[in-house]
Amino acid sequence: MTGLTEKEALVAREIIAKGLEKAAESLTFFMNEPITLKDFGNDELLENPPVELNKKSEDKNIILLTTKVIGELKGVCCLVFSEEEADHLRKASLPPEILNSPEMMAEMRDGIMLEVDNIISASVITQFSNMLKVKIYGGVPDLKRVNYPEMENIIQEDINNELYLISFKTSFESAKVAFNPEFLWLFDQTFIDSIKQYTLENENV
Repeated sequence: MTGLTEKEALVAREIIAKGLEKAAESLTFFMNEPITLKDFGNDELLENPPVELNKKSEDKNIILLTTKVIGELKGVCCLVFSEEEADHLRKASLPPEILNSPEMMAEMRDGIMLEVDNIISASVITQFSNMLKVKIYGGVPDLKRVNYPEMENIIQEDINNELYLISFKTSFESAKVAFNPEFLWLFDQTFIDSIKQYTLENENV
């Protein structure tokens, strides 16, 4: 596959950034308090194995949320939370009657994470759809509890299936909570071709 130039990778990063800003707006409505997207870390385009992602303080328990991109372009959107980050998010977004009920928490603990993933991934996928003028949408999100090596293996398998990877560190903050999921965007040659074409058409914009 032909990779992205530095300029094209920057364009992809900007599209993702706009999507994440939209996600912050949707999370504000979802959590009923202002959520802002802080500056996120430098992206890294990884085209070949091995994969070396940012370890979340050597966490043994990682929540890996994945959403497949369906339609004219193919890819996978991933969010990586530590269990501690997930707990902070649940406490900030769930009402006391659920937090104080072990039975209700057992039912809601994964559902709230899937909903957050759905909000964030849908925002980014919609941004790509609008900017690149392609028909794509997100599939049903999936949640896995894995350790770091297991997560690496899952991502590596996708890269071996001819997907590229851009990795970001993100930070969403409010007065009550801050959560910093790692955002992984895996995409195939169709995405690359579309980004190249978009960059060419908008190089003077």
